[in-house]
Amino acid sequence: MGAVVSRGVITRWLAAALLSLLMITSTGSVAGLAHAQPDRGDADPPDAGTVALTWPALGLGEKVYLGPDSTNTFTVRVPAGMTPVRLLGSIREPINIGAGFLEIGDGDGNFLAPVGLGPDASAQPVTTFDVDISAARVRARSMDLSFTLRQLDDFDAVCEPLRQLVLQDMAVVLTGAEPVPSTIANFFAPVLQRLTIYAPPDADSAEQQTVLTLASALARLYRLQPLAITVLTLPRGAAPPPTSQLTRSIVVDNGPVGLSLENPGQPGAYLRVSGRGDALTTQASLLVNQLQSLVQVPRARVEQPGSDAAPTADELTFGRLDMSGRTEVLRTGSLTVSVDRAALGPGRVDSVQVHLLADYTPVADYDAATVQILSNETVVYGQLLNSSGKLDATFDLDARALGQSIDLNFALTYTPGNLCGPLMAPMAFQVDPRSTLTMRRGGAPINGFAAFPSEFSPSFLVALDGSGPNQLSYAARVVSAIARLTDAPLTPQVVDLSEAADATTGALIVAKSGAIAQTSLNPPVRGDNAEIAFTLPTELTANIDEGLGSIQAFADSARNRSVILVTTTGSWPLVGPLFDYIDELDGDWSALFGDVLAAGAGGTAVNLAIRGGDNPFEAPVHLPQPESLVSKSLALGVIAAAGVIAVTLGAGILWIRRRRASSASPAVDPATDEQEHSV
Repeated sequence: MGAVVSRGVITRWLAAALLSLLMITSTGSVAGLAHAQPDRGDADPPDAGTVALTWPALGLGEKVYLGPDSTNTFTVRVPAGMTPVRLLGSIREPINIGAGFLEIGDGDGNFLAPVGLGPDASAQPVTTFDVDISAARVRARSMDLSFTLRQLDDFDAVCEPLRQLVLQDMAVVLTGAEPVPSTIANFFAPVLQRLTIYAPPDADSAEQQTVLTLASALARLYRLQPLAITVLTLPRGAAPPPTSQLTRSIVVDNGPVGLSLENPGQPGAYLRVSGRGDALTTQASLLVNQLQSLVQVPRARVEQPGSDAAPTADELTFGRLDMSGRTEVLRTGSLTVSVDRAALGPGRVDSVQVHLLADYTPVADYDAATVQILSNETVVYGQLLNSSGKLDATFDLDARALGQSIDLNFALTYTPGNLCGPLMAPMAFQVDPRSTLTMRRGGAPINGFAAFPSEFSPSFLVALDGSGPNQLSYAARVVSAIARLTDAPLTPQVVDLSEAADATTGALIVAKSGAIAQTSLNPPVRGDNAEIAFTLPTELTANIDEGLGSIQAFADSARNRSVILVTTTGSWPLVGPLFDYIDELDGDWSALFGDVLAAGAGGTAVNLAIRGGDNPFEAPVHLPQPESLVSKSLALGVIAAAGVIAVTLGAGILWIRRRRASSASPAVDPATDEQEHSV
């Protein structure tokens, strides 16, 4: 009787032969075997005439997790007129990795390049690679890249500890030049780095609302990319400065109704959005509904605005919410399905009942398997799996388990009873799209930065008191930072200050502290000039020279809503460092905690929780140093940045916590809308 050889063994023999052949035939060209090199920290910059786009800039996650013989595929967007030629990256955190190679291919299954791994790969914590991918096929302005880890010494890998490595610092080098836009469709390219919206210095409410609606729509459209959206002023009738590649300019102004690409196909092309009153705000509807790709001409006019039907039912299926997932488990595995809280329809969600259906490989009596489900780091369900192959469970997500993203994190285990061997198969586990979420609506308004974007869904008010020249820009930066956190549209409506202060709808208010004092609003920090009051359980007052600038997010319980306030007790330049601070956070708005971000004359932004405790969930923050509790006087001293005040310690000394946030929020793959791929 002949020997039986498993398919896995044959695959490894072929891989070893391929690697040997490549090593023999390679003459040093990039198309041959590219050995990973130790990280020297001095990688050569791209050549002139090329552009390097990082993985996050392309809307992809910062890390790729790979295990032996499992393939991860990513769709990489390619700007028009450009050709991808090289792939850069580093291999980090190798665990039990020996001799082998990283196989890189395209979406058609074509082999592009290998990256060799030596027998001591696990001993090298960081190695870099640079390979030729010019043979990859580009279709519809995108290409697929696949990554597979091939190990040559894993004959007993199924019985050994976890083998894994991480790809990081990924970037694609492209050659060519992006053509100047010639239509509204190609004006909104698949990859953009910066977009500037220009408005008149004396913009009326319709122009302001159009600017903010465009900022919200474009942040949502490019939410997977770190698109920088800026609002500047431009005299009426003037043209903006020319833009470079992967950047765009939009001018909002009163004028003939419509959207017009000025100077199409020529240097200096820009999009003009014009009209008056409601006719102007209507033009943004094209982008709100993401129909711009159909306008393949330089000009268009929206006659009547439209909108997608938002979910109104209190019970929604996973299929309706695009909550899906499948994985294979041997020993341990994980799976995450999620949905934006803002996508659950109008009305605050106080709690959710989950009816979960799932299918899995039936578990034999001599095997063991379990599932545990966590939401917002809270265990919400656990169960032994059995021979039925079916999971039918109902459980609740209360305030502690709800965040702005409702995540169901599955921790799975599968331990076969048989001895370890090459024929051992993993257990498959798949979520059934007929599973449901049933919302219980109501509850109190949420306090703090973590209340958004859901407290602004589906619409919110915006008020500017006109006391500063850059208020529209400040409002647009808040709107775009929040809008990119959800796939649900958020619609701003510009009103005056008194209407926004007295309304029962969520509001974004940009106003001097003196103007806020004339309303019934009660923010955590208030005052005028140097006189500042902090609304602790026992109010603390202080005199701080030159005042404070702040961004505050608080529950307005009297009106059953949440409010964001951008304000200053001194001059408006005090607010500038606050937005720079948010931009520097990898997690953007979601990395803020508490309810106040403030800075004094020194320009040092400090994130505080003045009224902490109202918010049942808090955005996770990863700190560069251990978290510590600080006194009020220390926190305020940092804000003042000059040591010009001495605050008497009073009751509530432990109520403020200060953190310096440097959160690293995972990015997502535009092809799948999933966070970091893991194997």
